[in-house]
Amino acid sequence: MKQHVMAFDVSMGKSYMVVYNPMKTCVMEKEIKHNRPEFLELKKTIEDLISRDGEQPQIVFEATGVYSRQLERFMQENGYSYCLLNPLESKIQCSALRIHKTDRSDAHQLALTHFSHERREYTVENEVYHQLKRCSRYYDELDDELSIVRNRMHKLIQETFPELEQIFTKKSALFLNVVQLYPHPDFVLVLKR
Repeated sequence: MKQHVMAFDVSMGKSYMVVYNPMKTCVMEKEIKHNRPEFLELKKTIEDLISRDGEQPQIVFEATGVYSRQLERFMQENGYSYCLLNPLESKIQCSALRIHKTDRSDAHQLALTHFSHERREYTVENEVYHQLKRCSRYYDELDDELSIVRNRMHKLIQETFPELEQIFTKKSALFLNVVQLYPHPDFVLVLKR
């Protein structure tokens, strides 16, 4: 490998960055905040490495959900290729080298393991796929919440008015209307047919 390796340990609103030369020596390390001025400085650093080596450094960082999205966006907007690691994959690769888990040591371990592991570059997906994934996650969250609410409602109905579940289908709108009007049998007993 003749390229420099640039690794980031991403946290909330900041990253710890290290740059290793092809001889596996750290030539730069610092913390960068995820804001415009520091991203401009990062771009200058990457461009300096490109002009010196004639090629882009290999960039690697973990996918940490919403925290790494700012760094991903920066890479995509500037056309830099990068390796985006699954956190579990990263943990397995770095487990032999990791002594104390800190942002600083994690960034160094990511860079050092990049020399010995074959990692594929992240390819940007079409925005439609990102939207579909977001919608699917949102649907799953709503479905989970609905399941919890139904279980709570079932428990309460069993304690107050269990016969309702034998009369109506639980998922029908009519069932929910009747439960709202008559949450207890005493409300029904005072009515006439």
